[in-house]
Amino acid sequence: MQYDQGLVELFQDYCTHYEQVFHISPLTAQIYTYIMFNGHRDGITFDEIVEKLNASKSSVSNSLNLLISNNQIEHFNRIDERKRFFRLNPNFMMMRLEMIRNFLDKEQGLTSKLKQYMDSQKLETFSCLHKMDIYIEHLEKSKAQLTETIEKLKGQI
Repeated sequence: MQYDQGLVELFQDYCTHYEQVFHISPLTAQIYTYIMFNGHRDGITFDEIVEKLNASKSSVSNSLNLLISNNQIEHFNRIDERKRFFRLNPNFMMMRLEMIRNFLDKEQGLTSKLKQYMDSQKLETFSCLHKMDIYIEHLEKSKAQLTETIEKLKGQI
């Protein structure tokens, strides 16, 4: 089967991106991307993944278990079949944005505390108070935008 070269490059770019963002192996990134590109809500079988990605069963199994434990994908069985099917976790995007928002909240809290110590001159450090104000303001705006996006996603469930 002949694939569109642009689509192949996009697939490879996503794999590389997910390896870096999620700190996962190349195979795990390929499996996640394959499931994402497939987009079937009825799921993809284990055997299909092994065949399409030309990988060993044990490696695919390990990767799938990692993706499941990270809540990136979900698995299910159909009533009339023993096979497991895999698909994207429909809540993962929202969960990821919540994790980012929590990270930004922590970053903002720590930066605000540091700024308070600098303001009180209990901590002598380089003078960057104005930059810290700009940074804290940026974090607040980013958190607000993330919250708005999360609420929109919740409305789509």
